[in-house]
Amino acid sequence: MDLRISVVIMHHPSRSHRLPRLMGACAPLRPRVVADPDPTGPPSPLRTAKRAWAAVPGDATHHLVLQDDVAPTAGFAGCLADAIARRPRHAVALYSNWNSPQNSYLVRRAAAAGSPWAPLSPAEWTPTQGLVLPAAHARELAAFLAPIPDEIRDDDEMIALFCQERGIPVAATVPHLVDHADELTIAGHPGSFHATVWAGGRHLPSEHWSPVEEVEAGLTLRAAAREPRDFVVELIGSRCVLRFLRPGTGEPVEHPFGWYWRDWSALAGVDPGEIERAFAESGACPSSLTSPSAASPTVSAEVRAEVWAAGHILGADVSRLGPAALRRTRPPLSAELLRDAVGSWIDCGLSLADRLPLDEASRSALIDLGVAAVEHGRAATLPERTYA
Repeated sequence: MDLRISVVIMHHPSRSHRLPRLMGACAPLRPRVVADPDPTGPPSPLRTAKRAWAAVPGDATHHLVLQDDVAPTAGFAGCLADAIARRPRHAVALYSNWNSPQNSYLVRRAAAAGSPWAPLSPAEWTPTQGLVLPAAHARELAAFLAPIPDEIRDDDEMIALFCQERGIPVAATVPHLVDHADELTIAGHPGSFHATVWAGGRHLPSEHWSPVEEVEAGLTLRAAAREPRDFVVELIGSRCVLRFLRPGTGEPVEHPFGWYWRDWSALAGVDPGEIERAFAESGACPSSLTSPSAASPTVSAEVRAEVWAAGHILGADVSRLGPAALRRTRPPLSAELLRDAVGSWIDCGLSLADRLPLDEASRSALIDLGVAAVEHGRAATLPERTYA
């Protein structure tokens, strides 16, 4: 189709120094800047988002809203057009936070399955650091947001509600085309935020965005979380925990309660004894993690076991997508993107005490361990049911 993409940057005056580089990174697209109308007032992304989504020119086919604290990948405009051409009717998220309760796992699962698209959770907030909507939906969204009080603050939750009500599917690009700058959020959210799987300047040919229909169908069903035992895997404070989604219970998406994998992985259809045996028998102890002569002397057996468990359960989960997700010949870049997915898991999921001693070699070896666990789980665990 003939794409005409309009771009708006949601802007707060305290970040004026970021605008020249951000606008340059979008070239040849020419973003317009929509500034916070009350920059000294209480922080409210929603206040600016209302105006950004309303700023759709009449001839646009698609409307992209970027927040001013993102960094686009090299070749951004071309990658964006190629991706939208494959999903012209979707809400296309160019980013997801590396530790979001559900979406970060759904993105890692898509990466492990070799999918360029990660259908996102309808229950979790929609990532709005970089979000594309068909122009007609963008105008409808602006009308939907207009009467909502600015005090609600969180545009991402309101946009998730809008997409649910309109039946608009939301999918994230794998890899993400924007990353989050390593600085404090104006909205005041604590922590460090980065992409789950970052493009990082890679060349992404147009054919990269061609979906594997069987795999994406399974990912879509799983993202809907209709089954009582549907789950996501998290690494939090160097512990692997399961988050059972329990549809219909009304539990908050971001509740902090996790189910420890050794106690509960059987409920997810994965034998914890198999995970432990595989860890012990597969040579999963690279010397750069265990040798006392390494620059970073050791990574504890407990940390290695938790990373292995997270990867193994992820791999076993991917096996349920059916033959297309298990084939040995996978799309180009899939191995790199899986490494990035595991790497961001380690970066956000280890405790500070476990993460700070890692040097480049030991971090890389720990990623190798996680990737090996994914592959072992994918190959060794027979699917209890398939989602495809």
